[in-house]
Amino acid sequence: MTKQVTPEAFFDSISLAHKLDKFLDGFKLEEIHLFSYFSSFLFCYAGNPIADWPHKYIAINGYPFSDSINEAILRHLQNGLFEDNGEFFTISGRGTDEYIKFRDQTLFKRREDMISAACTTSILVPYNETIRALLNEPSFKKAQLLDNGGWLDQTEFYPQFKEIIEEMGIHSTELIIPAVTWVNMLIKKD
Repeated sequence: MTKQVTPEAFFDSISLAHKLDKFLDGFKLEEIHLFSYFSSFLFCYAGNPIADWPHKYIAINGYPFSDSINEAILRHLQNGLFEDNGEFFTISGRGTDEYIKFRDQTLFKRREDMISAACTTSILVPYNETIRALLNEPSFKKAQLLDNGGWLDQTEFYPQFKEIIEEMGIHSTELIIPAVTWVNMLIKKD
């Protein structure tokens, strides 16, 4: 029996796939999890409590993994919204139609801002560097080293993220600026 897919997981996964496919001509499933995880950083930066972010993550095979996002991905594959092209996946025409249908709904407008900023970072900063930086984010790296299979503690990164952004004199409601700044800072630490 399949699990219920939450509206947020449905939308987040299809929005991320749409953007990654548009920017990169394909995506890996773990990249949807990674950019969902990064979107949760921006959700907090925008003043929301992490407890209100509906996805929880664990570290698996070097990437963040969310059960709720994974259930949505499996449903998208089953319903033909994503297509498996061997090494990469793409969003189908039906998938794009679903994304367009839902993106302007009130429930998803704020989420779209976080997701767009997270994915746009991968255009403004070289993609491979963005991936490497996000995978070396200190709290994620720590969780991988502990390898205890527990939920990633997302309460640690937000104060550090906000403090660093503010120390750099960045006070922006436009999420792309702190997103790019954070990724660039992580690249320099690496």
